[in-house]
Amino acid sequence: MSIPSLITAAPTEDLFEGRRTDLDAINTFAGIANRVVCISGVAGIGKTALLKQFFNAAIRRLNIMGQPHYQYALWLENDFKVLMNKWQLSSVHDVLDKLIRMNGDKLLCMDNAPQDPAQLAYLTEHKWTVIVTSRERIKETIPYELQEVSIDDAIRIFALYNGVDPDSLNIYETEMISDITCRLLQHTRSLEITGKYAGHKGWSLQEINQALKENGLNIPRLADISRQLTDVKVKAMYEKLAVIFPVGAEMAF
Repeated sequence: MSIPSLITAAPTEDLFEGRRTDLDAINTFAGIANRVVCISGVAGIGKTALLKQFFNAAIRRLNIMGQPHYQYALWLENDFKVLMNKWQLSSVHDVLDKLIRMNGDKLLCMDNAPQDPAQLAYLTEHKWTVIVTSRERIKETIPYELQEVSIDDAIRIFALYNGVDPDSLNIYETEMISDITCRLLQHTRSLEITGKYAGHKGWSLQEINQALKENGLNIPRLADISRQLTDVKVKAMYEKLAVIFPVGAEMAF
């Protein structure tokens, strides 16, 4: 199947469940000319996974003539330094100049974009569709703040990471996982960590729920670093989480 010319490699597609409403919204916003779309939200809520899903679906999308919807597609993380090195250019200005000289409709997805939108906005004036993620909203962009997943999607996500077929759940299992996901506040990253770890340890649903109940974890608030808690407090809470669920150690500073 035809795909656009990839300027950088496409990101690996991870497990993805739910977020269909969010994906539809990003697809709609992507059609607005001359504006950068910014997906924002707390750490671990699923911004990168959503952007990856959008990018990989977009490069497979064909127009009515059976040709790629975009002529070029670019995936970046953090900034343009990868292209500076790849093309042996000395400045971001030179990179932008090369990008705008490419023909046709083009797609740029940047994970963890810098707060200054000027360079990205410049590209949108030259037939680039630009979608980025950021912990905080970026001024002068179309904002889309990602919220926790719905309870139904949270149940499916947890079940999949726990190694259980979500379509085979009985009523008792559904109710128990619903209780677990509510304790995790339907936060994507916490569902992944807890599901993987519990599955690895062979914990029953009752044991998972009891561990969460005893420790009173409130994981999305731990991830909300910039708005509510100091770095010291967040680090201490992550370390406590890591003791209970060692997989969570990777989330600590």
